[in-house]
Amino acid sequence: MPTLSSIPVLTGNDRTNLTAVPEGLLLRGRHRDINIPAEAVARVRAEGTSVAVELRARIGATPTVYRIEGVDGARAVAFAEGVNSLIEPEEQEEEEVDGISLVVSDTRRTRWTQRANRRLKWFTLAILTVTVALAVFGGLTQGAVYPVITVFFTPIIGACFAGSMQELTQSLHARRIRRIGVKEFARPANLPGSYVYQDSTRLNHALIRLNAGPYVELVYDPADPADWVTVRPGFMERLSHAAGVFTFLCGIGGLALIQLLLSDL
Repeated sequence: MPTLSSIPVLTGNDRTNLTAVPEGLLLRGRHRDINIPAEAVARVRAEGTSVAVELRARIGATPTVYRIEGVDGARAVAFAEGVNSLIEPEEQEEEEVDGISLVVSDTRRTRWTQRANRRLKWFTLAILTVTVALAVFGGLTQGAVYPVITVFFTPIIGACFAGSMQELTQSLHARRIRRIGVKEFARPANLPGSYVYQDSTRLNHALIRLNAGPYVELVYDPADPADWVTVRPGFMERLSHAAGVFTFLCGIGGLALIQLLLSDL
């Protein structure tokens, strides 16, 4: 009988890995971890350079399958055989279990966050490009003072607009989720400050909310259930919105100031 220490850790494409842990299986990805309890696993299949973890399902229901691609074939076989040997088939025959309802997804970056970070990255690159172009052009046509002013003020103004864009789009995104989202209650989990809520597919999602009380009333995006907001805007959300407006006005003021300074050259 193999032990957990003898079951290899699988590393696949896009920095994903699958590990056998005392509680079951842990599938780690770039943006989320999926905790699969042992009682939720029906079987593990090695399929060439991929491994499929099939969950238990009620009679007549289609089982959920999690996959990891791009793993070593020999390690995939050893992993599947090791995990399957630890599964008790007698217990599975005696009890119907909805495996997906036992799985907990811990998302670090939602789809919206990933898109917002990409927008911020391209906006920052654009600001740097504009700064260099203005400094070089101004230095050739207006003298040495022009690039000094440009290099000093343009990144600050760009940072104001970038921060404003991030905060205001987040506020609009939260408002959209409250309008179209699904209301749910998150219940306390095992650790202090941790809560779990279930989406329409019965998958559990973990969240951290300190001093939130016996439950958290929230709304999640039906297109990305890991993306959630509270039913009503909290203090920090209102503060973030105010900060977005303030930094936008600072950016406008910076543009006016740099225009005034350059007009005197």
